[in-house]
Amino acid sequence: MGIPRRAVLLGGAGLVAAAGTYGALTPRGRRLLGWTGPDGVVPDVPPVPVRSTPWGAWMGSSGPAVLVLHGRGGSVAWWEDLGLPRFLHGAGFRCAVVNGGEDYWVDLAPPVPFEAALGVSMGGFGVLDIASRQPVKAVAAISPALFPTWEDAERINGFASREVWEQHEPLRHTDRITSPVGVWCGREDPFHDSAQELARAVGAVGSFEHGEHDGGYWRRVLPDAVRFIENRL
Repeated sequence: MGIPRRAVLLGGAGLVAAAGTYGALTPRGRRLLGWTGPDGVVPDVPPVPVRSTPWGAWMGSSGPAVLVLHGRGGSVAWWEDLGLPRFLHGAGFRCAVVNGGEDYWVDLAPPVPFEAALGVSMGGFGVLDIASRQPVKAVAAISPALFPTWEDAERINGFASREVWEQHEPLRHTDRITSPVGVWCGREDPFHDSAQELARAVGAVGSFEHGEHDGGYWRRVLPDAVRFIENRL
């Protein structure tokens, strides 16, 4: 007995609807539907002073020093484009913003003494790595680029060897992170699960709301990260 044409058509429609729903649940689908949350806005306030140095720049003129590490391929200008000098308006600390390369900060020798640290993406990896090596008053990691396995880390070609990654990967050294930690990472971010795993392991505060691995999300949560640091200095 054949299948009625109406049943075939209804079944096909159901498959299309199911595929559409599944597509919407992927990160790309959520982005297209606007489900990744609103973009943050740089506040309309005067920026703090930015003073160039051989290793990067100071942002702000007084208060405790906070080490600031950019994402891969970034720079002081990257932070300026993100709006950090304006987000720091009224903050009670100054930032030592370091220019780096693409080696996930594993060779970093901090250029100045510092009491707290802030990083985004690769910089989030970097500040968490630092926190596993020395205590600080606060560590704010936004969308930290963390890798559960060497296979994951190897794909991005950011480490000289497996041994280097093993020595520095924060997920492998959560027992050594005893400083207050804040972690913010969007649900549509490819590093979401790893960031959440680390946050649970170290008892971090922060949030894991909808958001991508991009400037819109980082601008949205930067005020929380700045407050987190300021409240602990």
